[in-house]
Parts: sequence; C-alpha cells; structure tokens
Amino acid sequence: MPKLLDLEHFTAHIEAATRKAGIPVEKREGSLLWVKLHNNTLRCNLTTIYQAYQASPHRLESIVQAHLAALKKMPAVPLPPSEKEAAQSLLPLLQQASWLAQKKQSGATAILHQPLVKGIIITYVFDTPVHRAYLNEGMAQQIVGDDQGKLDALHAYALNNLRLRVVDYKMIVLGTGRERLITCETQDGYGATTVLLPDMMEKWADQIQGQMLIGVPNRDFIIAFSDQHPSGVETIARQVRRDATKRQNPLLSRLLLWDNGTIREYSPLH
Repeated sequence: MPKLLDLEHFTAHIEAATRKAGIPVEKREGSLLWVKLHNNTLRCNLTTIYQAYQASPHRLESIVQAHLAALKKMPAVPLPPSEKEAAQSLLPLLQQASWLAQKKQSGATAILHQPLVKGIIITYVFDTPVHRAYLNEGMAQQIVGDDQGKLDALHAYALNNLRLRVVDYKMIVLGTGRERLITCETQDGYGATTVLLPDMMEKWADQIQGQMLIGVPNRDFIIAFSDQHPSGVETIARQVRRDATKRQNPLLSRLLLWDNGTIREYSPLH
C-alpha cells in the first residue's frame, strides 16, 4: 500500500494534476489552491477532498479526477452589466409591508417603495444574472432627486421592463362565462407583480363577466375571475387565504378588485 500523503504533499499532487489538465494554477498555500478559470481566479479549498482521500487512500486518482471534473464544469462568471443593461434590469417587485418593517429594524438602508393596498408595497430591484439589488432611497435621490414627475417616470420605466418580461409568461385560461379563470404562475417572483400592468389587467377584464377579482397569494402566482359566481368567489378566496400562509414569498390573503383601471381591495357585500 502506498504511503499516506500528508496535506502538503496531497495538495502538491492536486496542483500537478491540475496543471497537467491544462488548468492554470496561480499559487498554492496550505490546503488552498488558486486556479484560473474563464479569466477569473477561483480559490479551491482542498480540505474536504483531502478528508475523502484519508478515508480511502486507494481512491486517490478517482478523487483527483472528480476534482478536475468539478473545475471543468464551473460556469463562467457573468460580466458586470453595462449601464444600459442595468437600466433594463430595473423591475417592480411586490412585498409585504411587514418585510419592509423588518428591514428597518435590522438597520438596513431605506428601500424605495410605495403602497399598493394595505399590507402590500411596491419595491424596485435591479435583477441581473449576477445578483438582485433593491433600489434604495439614496440611489433614487441620486437618480431623480425630489422630482415626483421623475419618480413617476422611473416607476413607468420599471413597468415597461416588466411588460417585456411578461411576453414569455404562460397565461392559462379556464372555463367560460362567469366561471372563467385566468392564471399565471412563474418561478421568478414577478407573477403577482403583473397586477401592476393596466393594459394586461384590462385585457383580462375584457374576458371576464362582471367585475374582475384578483388573488395574489404569493409573488409567483396571480388568478383573476368573476364576482358573479358567488360559490366560486368563496372557494377561490379560501384557497388564496390558504396559499398566502403556506406558500413561499407570501403576499396577500385578501382579494383585490379591478375597478375602472385601478386596483383596490375587494369588499364583498353581505
């Protein structure tokens, strides 16, 4: 049986194998190896694979090959977005007002927001392949100052970016007449935010008899339906309440009403 390598000699062995595989190595220090991938420097901590080697010394070459395979599968790190790309990534995002209160208590920078309905606010995020960053009040001050008109323009710009994203969403229409339902479910957090698009909501309302009610129990889901189906209204209202407590990224347990081009809370008559 070959002699068990200590950490230094194990790391040197991994370095030699990495170089032989054509992957540049910038330096080695202790259990750390710095390699160059996709024009970026990656720091590899070899402690875990060394422990695997200690447990099964006879698997040394298998461990080396697994290390090399993992490096070769590493995706390229996206370049920082250009100024234009950053502007196009600005989107509105719905949040619970309680989320904002928690942020304030934690001492986080004040986030730009405006109310939608009781308990729900509209925030703004730069959503790029690299990260998602909320637009805070300091950044907004630099962009628009105290000009309400410019702030409204920023909101409209974010809505237009959302409108471009919505083109790829799958809308599902079920039923006819007063039993018609329109739903959209996404995995990006903006499904419910489509409630902010008047042109889209108007198009939905044209397909529904009576007044259009809307449920947004979480950020990824929106449902629209008629107020003229009493049993349907109660059934969907119960489901919205349930989903708002059990699904990730909850928003609103109450229903909304599309009323002459505006969104407000639905207050059923008893």
